Amino acid sequence: MKLPILSRALVLTFLISGCLGSLWGEEPKGVPPLKVVYFTPKDREAPADRQERLGRVMKNIQEFYRKGMEDRGCGSLTFALEWDAPDKLKIYDVQGKDNLSGYPKGTEGKVYGEVRQALAAEGIDIEKEYVLVLGAFVEWKEDKTAVEYGPYSGGGNGFSGRASACDDHLIDSELLGSKDSGGFHYMVGPCSLGKYNTLYVGGIAHELGHCFSLPHDCELDSQRSTLGYSLMGIGNHHYGEDLRGEGPGAFLTESSAIRLSATRAFNPDFAKQFRPNVNYSITKLKAAYKDGVLTVDGRISSDPPLVGIVAYNDNMKINSDYDAKTWVSKPDEDGNFHLEITEIARAPYQLRLASILPGGAIVFNADYSNESGIPNLSAINSGFEMIPINDLLGSKKYDELEAVLKEYIETEPQNKRWPRMLKHVATLKSPPPFYEPAEVNDDQKSADLTWAKTTHEKVGYYEPSRAILREYGFMQVGKTFFASGIYAHAYSNYTFQLGRKWKELEFSYGLQDGKPGSVVFVVLGDGKELFRSKTVKASELWKMKVDISGVDKLQLITEDAGDDSANDWGLWLEPTLLR
Repeated sequence: MKLPILSRALVLTFLISGCLGSLWGEEPKGVPPLKVVYFTPKDREAPADRQERLGRVMKNIQEFYRKGMEDRGCGSLTFALEWDAPDKLKIYDVQGKDNLSGYPKGTEGKVYGEVRQALAAEGIDIEKEYVLVLGAFVEWKEDKTAVEYGPYSGGGNGFSGRASACDDHLIDSELLGSKDSGGFHYMVGPCSLGKYNTLYVGGIAHELGHCFSLPHDCELDSQRSTLGYSLMGIGNHHYGEDLRGEGPGAFLTESSAIRLSATRAFNPDFAKQFRPNVNYSITKLKAAYKDGVLTVDGRISSDPPLVGIVAYNDNMKINSDYDAKTWVSKPDEDGNFHLEITEIARAPYQLRLASILPGGAIVFNADYSNESGIPNLSAINSGFEMIPINDLLGSKKYDELEAVLKEYIETEPQNKRWPRMLKHVATLKSPPPFYEPAEVNDDQKSADLTWAKTTHEKVGYYEPSRAILREYGFMQVGKTFFASGIYAHAYSNYTFQLGRKWKELEFSYGLQDGKPGSVVFVVLGDGKELFRSKTVKASELWKMKVDISGVDKLQLITEDAGDDSANDWGLWLEPTLLR
């Protein structure tokens, strides 16, 4: 095989990765290859060199992940690519139906819809694959400035995922080490070609992480000077800068590596598995604090066995989750684990514990404050109280759940949610019959849509449910418990036939506690938009009343907010029809 001529920057890139010999070597076996799509708006042309140039880019990213997995002790694992020739990446070309201006930021749904349709014609279902969409979305102006269009996001799980990012003729991993001028990025202005590629190649690598199920995380302060910046934090802004001597670069954290090791994209052992039915229970969970260290000890029983436990300690004063520092524990054969969390600032926090399983993760969280310098352990441990409750609820062990709630009522008589939950369990044991909204007697002035029949219902994840999150627990937003509500993970659509007999719809809305997504809530009446919310994020609880006079077909819809639908656990709460 004749190797291509390599520039000094590219040679440095792969020498550092220790993988020069595998530049165009064999792809990983037994894992589904990433489908790389090139999306070209109607008024643009796909660059002729895209297969060779993007082949270099994707091989660079592939080897970054391989080195990261090796460095974190997870073995020589990485994702697979498809090739038409040794130096030509296989690309699925999709011609856009609109001009470049028709694909502004936040148009993931539009782009993925066109990609889905085009690949379906080739027998490919993108919902069952890992797909990267690179678009000709950078437009250069005469003054040598550039404007970026198109979606830039990613999301996925252990079995499939999607990511989208920009392409441009200057994006080439061979240029990562270049200090020559000629780049321009909206975040930094004029820049070197190396910096330009740091931002764009790093951006592709970051969004691919989301495609492969990774959430945001942050490096520890103690890691920054030696390892650099976490790829899933702000490492995409530092990717390859070490080649120019401008910083330590980016790296893959242990928390990211252990999650990737449990995905179909990286691990041949999981590649042929469907999503398993998980037998999972927590029998012990306790937090303690001493000498600046927050410890969490627990015992988890799981079938299939856990791959590991990841703690995300997220400073809530910072309005994002890019700052969530992580710690990893690998349970012993009995399921016991121990975590030691440090670098805790004086701030409110959310502690998220993720149980990593083949193909996915089970995540639960607790909010606590460290503003006094001593973490509020009662807040953490009381937050953990909901875990066995939700476990019993999901297993429909209602009698055991009632016993636990009665015990909580005795020990915490001031806590009003325990009696409300106990009352709600009785309703779940014997739920009311579903009714037709159009057939309710005229003398009845209100009706709870929670128990109304639908003509159509669809949710983006799991299955439609009322008054409960099926196997995931009670409905809560901003720590407020709701007995009445409709689960609506985006994209969702619940359609009701009202028979033009109701005047108003009153409801609250928000995201399930512990789910850091973003959702838009929409009410349609006979196809006409009657209400559209602003983007709703975690812990936000809103209330609304909508005029539905004369409406026959009512639709309650949730949409993702343009940043993919991961964690978009929307809830329509206490939805009430009024006369």
